[in-house]
Amino acid sequence: MDQPNYIRVRDSQINYYIEVPLYHQTGKNGYCLYKPAGTKLTEIRLNQKRHPRLFIQQTDRIIAIREIQKEFNRQISDSIKTGNALKVKATLCNLVEETLAEPRSGTLRSAPETIDSLITGYSKHPDILKAFASISFKDYTTVIHSVNVMALTLGFCFYSNFPLQKTRKIGLAALLHDVGKTEIPSSILKAPRKLSTQEFNIMKTHPTVGREIIRDKNKIGGGVAEGAYEHHEKLDGSGYPLGTTRISYIGQLLGIIDCYEALTNEDRPYRRARQPLETLKFLKNDVEAGKFSRDIFEKFCYSLI
Repeated sequence: MDQPNYIRVRDSQINYYIEVPLYHQTGKNGYCLYKPAGTKLTEIRLNQKRHPRLFIQQTDRIIAIREIQKEFNRQISDSIKTGNALKVKATLCNLVEETLAEPRSGTLRSAPETIDSLITGYSKHPDILKAFASISFKDYTTVIHSVNVMALTLGFCFYSNFPLQKTRKIGLAALLHDVGKTEIPSSILKAPRKLSTQEFNIMKTHPTVGREIIRDKNKIGGGVAEGAYEHHEKLDGSGYPLGTTRISYIGQLLGIIDCYEALTNEDRPYRRARQPLETLKFLKNDVEAGKFSRDIFEKFCYSLI
């Protein structure tokens, strides 16, 4: 078979594959079965790296992603129990990266399990989520932004004493709010400058794309898709994609937290990342201008303490 039909797997993830068969390359375009489905490589072989470079078939990609998601969710639960916030966040970022790799293929359907693990862990280790947003990584990406927004949002939900189901729904919307950016060209997403009008118009399509991926491709309902769709809308009608003033509670909350997280963590050529207090003062001006809900904003401020 041709090489495009096979995908190289990361060495750090080889032991996650049980139901997915692994292959090794025997020539320029030749591949041979190395590990059949339903088996696992021995620990000795893994620890001593006594294995060749391994591949999966393209047709097994979605099953492979779900196996990785399952293992990452287990690691997150274990790390929360030990109170290791850095490991929890690093693992969560790896999980979200895999989840967003092919979101139209149903990979988002494991996200509720991740949120459940975090909610359960938070009840026993409440400092974990508060530490998340303060842990910095070298490269700021959509994945890290999504994880930070999710952590801040869950913190808000716990502060507000929301019921479990509501917390789960809002946390899931926060984690997936920017999934539409997976289909924005990298040249626009990572542009080291202000976007042109044409580029910004393309960027403004990501809430619509995100709603389609969440609702239509992954069949996730309960207001999650609408929250992602509305997170750039403003109460005065100045937002996008619709410019509506009728915004759901989840959309309003995500709008505030999305802005706060981006302003406090992302340096750009035309502005520096702001300090938390400076950012809250900046956002308060938008509250006064009627763009954000005063009640939600005030509760968010208190949830950060």
